[in-house]
Amino acid sequence: MKAGRVVVLSLIIFVAGAAPAVAAPLLAVVKRPWHYWMSVVLALSVVGLAGMLIIGYLVRVVMAKYGIRVGRRSAG
Repeated sequence: MKAGRVVVLSLIIFVAGAAPAVAAPLLAVVKRPWHYWMSVVLALSVVGLAGMLIIGYLVRVVMAKYGIRVGRRSAG
């Protein structure tokens, strides 16, 4: 459960930090610095990592709990 709490807290902090940027008028013409595209890459990375964490938890913990096997089949 600790990992879930960390993910939720991280997402809350991330969204709270992005709030001032969202508050800016969307249609305003703003000269962006050369590195503005990095925010898109970082945001997609955070979403991807959170998704991988959830999928990894489901595969490792939940599926093992219910006896669901995933992966290669034995050659025997």
